Amino acid sequence: MSVHPKDIAVIIPKEPFRLLTFCLVMMIGLSCVLMSTQVKAERIIIPVAFSTPDTGFAGGAAVIWAIPNPEAGENKKDTVSAFGYLSQKGQVMLALSSSLYRSEGSMLLEPSVAFGKSVSTSHGIGSLSRTGSEESYEAEFVRLNFMAGWRILKDSYFGPAMSLQHRKYTDLSDARELKDYLAGNNEKMQSTRLGLGFQLKRDTRDNSFYSQKGVFSEAEFLTFDTSWGSDYNFNLFGLEHRRFIPLNSRSVLAIQGKIKAASGHVPYDQMPAVGGAQSIRGLLQDRYRDELALSSQVEWRRILTDKWGMAVFSGFGDVFPSFDQVRASELKYALGVGGRYALGQKQRVNLRLDFGYSDALGDAEADGFNVYFQVGEAF
Repeated sequence: MSVHPKDIAVIIPKEPFRLLTFCLVMMIGLSCVLMSTQVKAERIIIPVAFSTPDTGFAGGAAVIWAIPNPEAGENKKDTVSAFGYLSQKGQVMLALSSSLYRSEGSMLLEPSVAFGKSVSTSHGIGSLSRTGSEESYEAEFVRLNFMAGWRILKDSYFGPAMSLQHRKYTDLSDARELKDYLAGNNEKMQSTRLGLGFQLKRDTRDNSFYSQKGVFSEAEFLTFDTSWGSDYNFNLFGLEHRRFIPLNSRSVLAIQGKIKAASGHVPYDQMPAVGGAQSIRGLLQDRYRDELALSSQVEWRRILTDKWGMAVFSGFGDVFPSFDQVRASELKYALGVGGRYALGQKQRVNLRLDFGYSDALGDAEADGFNVYFQVGEAF
Protein backbone atom coordinates (compact mmCIF):
# COMPACT_ATOMS: atom_id res chain seq x y z
CA MET A 1 0.00 0.00 0.00
CA SER A 2 1.35 3.44 -0.92
CA VAL A 3 0.93 6.47 1.29
CA HIS A 4 0.61 9.88 -0.33
CA PRO A 5 2.89 12.57 1.15
CA LYS A 6 -0.17 14.67 1.97
CA ASP A 7 -1.16 12.04 4.53
CA ILE A 8 1.87 13.04 6.58
CA ALA A 9 0.76 16.67 6.86
CA VAL A 10 -1.60 17.44 9.72
CA ILE A 11 -3.25 20.85 9.55
CA ILE A 12 -3.83 22.41 12.94
CA PRO A 13 -6.46 25.07 12.36
CA LYS A 14 -6.34 27.03 15.60
CA GLU A 15 -3.59 29.47 16.58
CA PRO A 16 -3.38 28.32 20.24
CA PHE A 17 -2.42 24.88 19.01
CA ARG A 18 0.33 26.26 16.81
CA LEU A 19 1.67 28.32 19.70
CA LEU A 20 1.51 25.55 22.29
CA THR A 21 2.90 22.98 19.87
CA PHE A 22 5.80 25.31 19.08
CA CYS A 23 6.50 25.93 22.78
CA LEU A 24 6.46 22.24 23.70
CA VAL A 25 8.55 21.21 20.71
CA MET A 26 11.09 23.92 21.54
CA MET A 27 11.16 22.82 25.19
CA ILE A 28 11.71 19.19 24.34
CA GLY A 29 14.11 20.06 21.50
CA LEU A 30 16.22 22.20 23.84
CA SER A 31 16.26 19.30 26.29
CA CYS A 32 17.55 17.04 23.49
CA VAL A 33 20.37 19.48 22.69
CA LEU A 34 21.37 19.90 26.34
CA MET A 35 21.29 16.18 27.01
CA SER A 36 23.23 15.28 23.86
CA THR A 37 26.12 17.46 25.05
CA GLN A 38 26.40 15.58 28.34
CA VAL A 39 29.31 13.13 28.52
CA LYS A 40 27.27 10.68 30.57
CA ALA A 41 24.27 10.75 28.25
CA GLU A 42 23.36 7.44 26.71
CA ARG A 43 21.83 7.86 23.30
CA ILE A 44 19.88 4.92 21.93
CA ILE A 45 18.96 5.01 18.23
CA ILE A 46 16.41 2.38 17.36
CA PRO A 47 15.28 1.56 13.81
CA VAL A 48 11.69 0.59 14.50
CA ALA A 49 9.74 -2.14 12.73
CA PHE A 50 6.59 -3.44 14.36
CA SER A 51 3.29 -5.10 13.63
CA THR A 52 -0.08 -5.31 15.37
CA PRO A 53 -3.44 -6.46 14.03
CA ASP A 54 -4.57 -2.83 13.99
CA THR A 55 -1.59 -1.20 12.23
CA GLY A 56 -0.29 -3.98 10.02
CA PHE A 57 3.45 -3.67 9.46
CA ALA A 58 5.00 -0.33 10.32
CA GLY A 59 8.45 1.20 10.17
CA GLY A 60 10.15 4.24 11.63
CA ALA A 61 12.75 5.23 14.17
CA ALA A 62 13.11 6.21 17.81
CA VAL A 63 15.87 8.13 19.58
CA ILE A 64 16.13 8.03 23.37
CA TRP A 65 18.50 10.09 25.50
CA ALA A 66 18.96 8.99 29.11
CA ILE A 67 21.16 10.65 31.75
CA PRO A 68 21.43 9.42 35.34
CA ASN A 69 20.37 12.15 37.77
CA PRO A 70 21.74 11.12 41.18
CA GLU A 71 20.66 14.44 42.73
CA ALA A 72 17.04 13.40 42.11
CA GLY A 73 17.53 10.02 43.75
CA GLU A 74 18.76 6.50 43.20
CA ASN A 75 17.95 5.11 39.72
CA LYS A 76 16.43 8.43 38.60
CA LYS A 77 17.15 9.49 35.00
CA ASP A 78 16.35 12.47 32.82
CA THR A 79 14.97 11.11 29.55
CA VAL A 80 14.00 12.60 26.21
CA SER A 81 12.56 10.54 23.38
CA ALA A 82 11.60 11.19 19.76
CA PHE A 83 9.55 8.68 17.82
CA GLY A 84 7.99 8.47 14.38
CA TYR A 85 6.48 5.79 12.20
CA LEU A 86 4.53 5.09 9.02
CA SER A 87 2.32 1.98 8.82
CA GLN A 88 1.08 -0.34 6.11
CA LYS A 89 -2.49 0.79 6.77
CA GLY A 90 -1.64 4.48 6.43
CA GLN A 91 -1.12 5.57 10.02
CA VAL A 92 1.45 8.31 10.55
CA MET A 93 2.68 9.60 13.90
CA LEU A 94 5.45 11.85 15.18
CA ALA A 95 5.95 12.22 18.94
CA LEU A 96 8.30 13.99 21.34
CA SER A 97 8.30 13.53 25.11
CA SER A 98 10.57 14.10 28.08
CA SER A 99 10.80 13.46 31.80
CA LEU A 100 13.10 15.93 33.56
CA TYR A 101 13.99 16.28 37.24
CA ARG A 102 14.93 19.78 38.41
CA SER A 103 15.96 21.56 41.63
CA GLU A 104 17.82 18.51 42.97
CA GLY A 105 14.85 16.30 42.28
CA SER A 106 12.25 18.44 44.02
CA MET A 107 10.42 19.08 40.73
CA LEU A 108 9.40 16.79 37.86
CA LEU A 109 8.48 18.17 34.42
CA GLU A 110 6.82 15.96 31.79
CA PRO A 111 5.89 17.69 28.50
CA SER A 112 4.84 15.70 25.42
CA VAL A 113 3.45 16.34 21.95
CA ALA A 114 2.17 13.92 19.32
CA PHE A 115 0.48 14.46 15.99
CA GLY A 116 -0.40 12.49 12.91
CA LYS A 117 -3.03 10.51 11.08
CA SER A 118 -4.78 7.46 12.53
CA VAL A 119 -6.55 4.66 10.69
CA SER A 120 -8.58 3.05 13.47
CA THR A 121 -11.22 0.40 13.96
CA SER A 122 -14.52 0.94 15.76
CA HIS A 123 -16.27 -2.01 17.40
CA GLY A 124 -19.19 -0.15 18.92
CA ILE A 125 -19.92 0.55 22.59
CA GLY A 126 -20.19 -1.93 25.45
CA SER A 127 -18.86 -5.33 26.47
CA LEU A 128 -20.99 -7.29 23.99
CA SER A 129 -19.66 -5.85 20.73
CA ARG A 130 -19.55 -8.67 18.20
CA THR A 131 -16.71 -10.10 16.18
CA GLY A 132 -17.15 -8.88 12.61
CA SER A 133 -18.77 -5.60 13.70
CA GLU A 134 -15.58 -3.59 13.13
CA GLU A 135 -15.63 -0.44 11.00
CA SER A 136 -12.57 1.40 9.73
CA TYR A 137 -12.29 5.18 9.96
CA GLU A 138 -9.60 7.84 9.61
CA ALA A 139 -8.79 10.90 11.68
CA GLU A 140 -6.09 13.54 12.11
CA PHE A 141 -5.01 14.49 15.59
CA VAL A 142 -2.67 16.51 17.75
CA ARG A 143 -2.16 15.89 21.48
CA LEU A 144 -0.32 18.14 23.90
CA ASN A 145 0.19 17.05 27.51
CA PHE A 146 2.05 18.69 30.36
CA MET A 147 2.56 17.83 34.01
CA ALA A 148 4.59 19.72 36.62
CA GLY A 149 4.97 17.87 39.89
CA TRP A 150 6.54 18.81 43.20
CA ARG A 151 8.00 16.17 45.48
CA ILE A 152 5.71 15.58 48.46
CA LEU A 153 7.31 12.34 49.67
CA LYS A 154 10.32 10.33 48.59
CA ASP A 155 9.82 9.25 44.94
CA SER A 156 6.33 10.84 44.95
CA TYR A 157 5.25 13.92 42.97
CA PHE A 158 2.00 15.89 42.89
CA GLY A 159 1.03 18.81 40.70
CA PRO A 160 -1.14 20.30 37.95
CA ALA A 161 -1.76 18.50 34.67
CA MET A 162 -3.02 19.74 31.32
CA SER A 163 -4.26 17.93 28.22
CA LEU A 164 -4.98 19.79 24.99
CA GLN A 165 -6.23 17.81 22.00
CA HIS A 166 -7.58 18.50 18.56
CA ARG A 167 -9.23 15.80 16.46
CA LYS A 168 -10.69 15.80 12.98
CA TYR A 169 -12.52 12.83 11.45
CA THR A 170 -11.43 12.73 7.81
CA ASP A 171 -13.07 9.55 6.50
CA LEU A 172 -16.16 7.83 7.90
CA SER A 173 -17.29 6.30 4.62
CA ASP A 174 -16.79 2.75 5.92
CA ALA A 175 -18.08 3.50 9.43
CA ARG A 176 -21.81 4.00 9.16
CA GLU A 177 -22.65 2.91 12.71
CA LEU A 178 -19.90 5.11 14.16
CA LYS A 179 -21.13 8.04 12.11
CA ASP A 180 -24.65 7.53 13.47
CA TYR A 181 -23.29 7.26 17.03
CA LEU A 182 -21.33 10.51 16.67
CA ALA A 183 -24.43 12.29 15.38
CA GLY A 184 -26.54 10.89 18.25
CA ASN A 185 -23.89 11.97 20.76
CA ASN A 186 -23.78 15.50 19.27
CA GLU A 187 -20.12 15.15 18.35
CA LYS A 188 -18.51 17.44 15.80
CA MET A 189 -16.38 16.12 12.96
CA GLN A 190 -13.67 18.48 14.20
CA SER A 191 -13.29 19.37 17.87
CA THR A 192 -10.99 20.70 20.56
CA ARG A 193 -10.70 19.30 24.08
CA LEU A 194 -8.90 21.16 26.86
CA GLY A 195 -8.61 19.44 30.22
CA LEU A 196 -7.16 20.78 33.46
CA GLY A 197 -6.56 18.81 36.62
CA PHE A 198 -3.90 17.14 38.71
CA GLN A 199 -1.63 14.12 38.71
CA LEU A 200 -0.07 12.12 41.54
CA LYS A 201 2.85 9.87 40.66
CA ARG A 202 5.15 7.52 42.60
CA ASP A 203 8.06 5.74 40.94
CA THR A 204 10.61 3.54 42.71
CA ARG A 205 11.57 1.38 39.70
CA ASP A 206 15.21 0.54 39.12
CA ASN A 207 14.82 1.07 35.35
CA SER A 208 11.90 2.60 33.47
CA PHE A 209 12.64 0.62 30.28
CA TYR A 210 13.01 -2.85 31.82
CA SER A 211 11.99 -2.85 35.48
CA GLN A 212 13.21 -5.64 37.74
CA LYS A 213 12.13 -4.19 41.08
CA GLY A 214 10.08 -1.34 42.51
CA VAL A 215 6.63 0.13 41.95
CA PHE A 216 5.04 2.67 39.64
CA SER A 217 1.74 4.28 40.64
CA GLU A 218 -0.15 7.08 38.94
CA ALA A 219 -3.49 8.80 39.54
CA GLU A 220 -4.82 11.53 37.27
CA PHE A 221 -8.02 13.57 37.17
CA LEU A 222 -8.87 15.96 34.33
CA THR A 223 -11.91 18.19 33.83
CA PHE A 224 -12.74 19.35 30.30
CA ASP A 225 -15.01 22.41 30.26
CA THR A 226 -16.37 24.80 27.66
CA SER A 227 -15.60 27.72 29.96
CA TRP A 228 -11.89 27.36 29.19
CA GLY A 229 -12.10 26.40 25.53
CA SER A 230 -13.12 22.76 25.35
CA ASP A 231 -15.91 21.81 22.94
CA TYR A 232 -17.29 19.26 25.43
CA ASN A 233 -17.88 19.09 29.19
CA PHE A 234 -16.61 15.81 30.63
CA ASN A 235 -14.30 14.30 33.24
CA LEU A 236 -11.57 11.65 32.99
CA PHE A 237 -10.08 9.69 35.87
CA GLY A 238 -7.24 7.18 35.64
CA LEU A 239 -5.52 5.04 38.24
CA GLU A 240 -2.67 2.62 37.50
CA HIS A 241 -0.40 0.55 39.73
CA ARG A 242 2.54 -1.61 38.64
CA ARG A 243 4.67 -3.79 40.89
CA PHE A 244 7.86 -5.58 39.92
CA ILE A 245 8.90 -8.48 42.17
CA PRO A 246 12.40 -9.89 41.57
CA LEU A 247 12.46 -13.69 41.71
CA ASN A 248 16.22 -13.91 41.12
CA SER A 249 18.88 -11.96 39.24
CA ARG A 250 17.40 -12.91 35.85
CA SER A 251 13.64 -13.13 36.33
CA VAL A 252 10.90 -10.85 37.59
CA LEU A 253 7.15 -11.06 38.19
CA ALA A 254 5.42 -7.93 36.82
CA ILE A 255 1.86 -7.04 37.90
CA GLN A 256 -0.35 -4.23 36.62
CA GLY A 257 -3.83 -3.00 37.52
CA LYS A 258 -5.71 -0.15 35.80
CA ILE A 259 -8.94 1.78 36.29
CA LYS A 260 -10.20 4.29 33.74
CA ALA A 261 -13.46 6.18 34.21
CA ALA A 262 -15.28 8.94 32.32
CA SER A 263 -18.42 10.98 32.91
CA GLY A 264 -20.33 13.76 31.18
CA HIS A 265 -20.47 14.42 27.42
CA VAL A 266 -17.58 12.05 26.63
CA PRO A 267 -16.30 12.02 23.01
CA TYR A 268 -16.14 8.58 21.45
CA ASP A 269 -12.33 8.44 21.24
CA GLN A 270 -11.97 9.50 24.89
CA MET A 271 -14.06 6.62 26.24
CA PRO A 272 -12.09 4.17 28.44
CA ALA A 273 -11.20 0.98 26.54
CA VAL A 274 -9.45 -2.37 26.90
CA GLY A 275 -7.48 -4.39 24.38
CA GLY A 276 -4.25 -4.01 22.42
CA ALA A 277 -0.48 -4.40 22.60
CA GLN A 278 -0.27 -2.63 26.01
CA SER A 279 -3.49 -3.97 27.45
CA ILE A 280 -5.11 -7.43 27.22
CA ARG A 281 -2.93 -8.96 24.50
CA GLY A 282 -5.04 -11.21 22.33
CA LEU A 283 -7.73 -8.54 21.96
CA LEU A 284 -7.61 -5.94 19.20
CA GLN A 285 -6.72 -2.34 20.03
CA ASP A 286 -9.48 -0.63 22.09
CA ARG A 287 -11.75 -3.59 21.33
CA TYR A 288 -14.32 -2.67 24.00
CA ARG A 289 -15.32 0.85 25.05
CA ASP A 290 -17.62 2.28 27.70
CA GLU A 291 -17.54 4.82 30.53
CA LEU A 292 -15.60 2.50 32.86
CA ALA A 293 -12.72 0.11 32.07
CA LEU A 294 -11.05 -2.27 34.54
CA SER A 295 -8.09 -4.43 33.59
CA SER A 296 -5.10 -6.29 35.01
CA GLN A 297 -2.02 -8.06 33.65
CA VAL A 298 0.50 -10.46 35.17
CA GLU A 299 3.76 -11.27 33.40
CA TRP A 300 6.77 -13.43 34.19
CA ARG A 301 9.91 -12.08 32.47
CA ARG A 302 13.14 -14.02 32.14
CA ILE A 303 16.54 -12.87 30.84
CA LEU A 304 18.12 -15.81 28.99
CA THR A 305 21.34 -14.19 27.70
CA ASP A 306 22.78 -10.69 27.40
CA LYS A 307 20.61 -10.17 24.30
CA TRP A 308 17.71 -12.63 24.53
CA GLY A 309 14.80 -13.01 26.91
CA MET A 310 11.27 -14.37 27.16
CA ALA A 311 7.95 -13.71 28.87
CA VAL A 312 4.77 -15.54 29.80
CA PHE A 313 1.73 -13.33 30.41
CA SER A 314 -1.97 -13.24 31.20
CA GLY A 315 -4.55 -10.49 31.33
CA PHE A 316 -8.20 -9.95 32.11
CA GLY A 317 -10.69 -7.10 32.25
CA ASP A 318 -13.85 -5.57 30.82
CA VAL A 319 -15.80 -2.34 30.28
CA PHE A 320 -18.99 -1.23 32.04
CA PRO A 321 -21.49 1.67 31.92
CA SER A 322 -20.78 2.54 35.59
CA PHE A 323 -19.28 1.21 38.84
CA ASP A 324 -22.63 -0.11 40.09
CA GLN A 325 -22.92 -2.29 36.97
CA VAL A 326 -19.56 -4.07 37.34
CA ARG A 327 -20.04 -7.79 36.69
CA ALA A 328 -17.70 -10.68 35.89
CA SER A 329 -20.27 -12.50 33.76
CA GLU A 330 -18.75 -11.26 30.46
CA LEU A 331 -15.11 -11.03 31.57
CA LYS A 332 -12.45 -10.95 28.83
CA TYR A 333 -9.20 -12.84 29.46
CA ALA A 334 -6.01 -13.69 27.59
CA LEU A 335 -2.90 -15.86 27.84
CA GLY A 336 0.32 -15.68 25.89
CA VAL A 337 4.05 -16.07 25.49
CA GLY A 338 6.67 -13.83 23.95
CA GLY A 339 10.33 -13.38 23.06
CA ARG A 340 12.60 -10.43 23.81
CA TYR A 341 15.74 -9.02 22.13
CA ALA A 342 17.71 -6.24 23.88
CA LEU A 343 18.53 -3.24 21.68
CA GLY A 344 20.30 -1.26 24.41
CA GLN A 345 22.44 -3.04 26.97
CA LYS A 346 22.71 -0.37 29.64
CA GLN A 347 18.99 0.47 29.67
CA ARG A 348 17.85 -2.86 28.16
CA VAL A 349 15.32 -1.53 25.66
CA ASN A 350 13.69 -4.65 24.22
CA LEU A 351 12.15 -5.63 20.95
CA ARG A 352 9.24 -7.88 21.88
CA LEU A 353 7.29 -10.45 19.93
CA ASP A 354 4.13 -11.54 21.78
CA PHE A 355 1.63 -14.24 20.85
CA GLY A 356 -1.67 -13.78 22.70
CA TYR A 357 -4.92 -15.73 22.75
CA SER A 358 -8.12 -14.14 24.10
CA ASP A 359 -11.54 -15.44 25.05
CA ALA A 360 -14.57 -14.27 27.03
CA LEU A 361 -17.18 -15.52 29.49
CA GLY A 362 -20.94 -15.65 28.96
CA ASP A 363 -22.38 -14.21 25.76
CA ALA A 364 -19.38 -11.96 25.09
CA GLU A 365 -17.02 -12.54 22.18
CA ALA A 366 -13.23 -12.11 21.96
CA ASP A 367 -10.67 -12.11 19.14
CA GLY A 368 -8.81 -15.40 19.57
CA PHE A 369 -5.16 -15.43 18.48
CA ASN A 370 -3.18 -12.26 17.69
CA VAL A 371 0.50 -11.34 17.26
CA TYR A 372 2.24 -8.16 18.48
CA PHE A 373 5.74 -7.02 17.45
CA GLN A 374 6.84 -3.85 19.22
CA VAL A 375 9.63 -1.93 20.97
CA GLY A 376 9.44 -1.81 24.78
CA GLU A 377 7.56 -3.80 27.38
CA ALA A 378 3.76 -3.81 27.59
CA PHE A 379 4.02 -2.09 31.00
